[in-house]
Amino acid sequence: MKRRGGGSSLSRRARQPACQAKKLEERRRLQNLRDMSRMRLTIFRDHGWLLYSLVLRDLRGRYKGSFLGFFWTFLNPLLLMLTYSVVFGYFLQVNAPAYPAFILSGLLPWIWFSTALLQGSTSILEGASYVGKTIFPTPVLPLVPVLAGLVNYLLSLPLLLVLLLLFRLPVGWGALCFPVLAMIQTLLLCGLTMALAALSVTFRDTQHLLGHIVTILFFMMPIMYPLTAIPERARWIVEHNPLVGLFYGYQQIFYYGQVPDPQRLLWLFVFAVAVFYGGQATFNRQSESFAEHI
Repeated sequence: MKRRGGGSSLSRRARQPACQAKKLEERRRLQNLRDMSRMRLTIFRDHGWLLYSLVLRDLRGRYKGSFLGFFWTFLNPLLLMLTYSVVFGYFLQVNAPAYPAFILSGLLPWIWFSTALLQGSTSILEGASYVGKTIFPTPVLPLVPVLAGLVNYLLSLPLLLVLLLLFRLPVGWGALCFPVLAMIQTLLLCGLTMALAALSVTFRDTQHLLGHIVTILFFMMPIMYPLTAIPERARWIVEHNPLVGLFYGYQQIFYYGQVPDPQRLLWLFVFAVAVFYGGQATFNRQSESFAEHI
């Protein structure tokens, strides 16, 4: 009986280190999750300098080696605007006065939106060398294309203002709502890019599907055509799309000289915040398996 008791006590002692290691691992995981949840509110504050340096590097490298360099910030949207003006305004006879100004008011934020989505979705895969480093906050990577796109958008705004002056379209009090729309779009994009970047690591088809989704969304947005051009029976589908409300808001403040509906702005803000936190939750859930898939 004594031998049996001694054997069981030895087996218990042998199991203790394994149990302790398991508990330590669970505690470490819980601590990581707590740190990630705190990061939701402090990521911009705690990693501001890191974001600043990464965004600056992105902007400097965007047109590095090109002859025109920074001027591509104006030339890219200008060439797109001219192309769409000829195709939709001349050939397809889209009825909108000062049509180039109409296009550019919605096209500039769309360029920011689509570029940030496509670049942000591959940010973890392209920044694989940073993943696994304990001191590097990986949630920062998907945010860089969003903030770089915002800076690029702000730099290209003078092009739109010049066009509004040429067509004698007054910029009214609605322009004061621009920071609100830009903040909503920033939150929305941060949430979307974090979710897509995390999913792209596990599901590599995400980035291929995203290109087609972005193209479909572009033609569903009232950027090339006014809302009135949509048939009545289908207009409700477009009007209930939050993205339509966002891009139409830009058209209202710049092209139409109107103040966006405050209730719609509030709904867009709530939607953007929900997407932001949803994107962070998705990123946190998937981040533990990044090292396995990269």
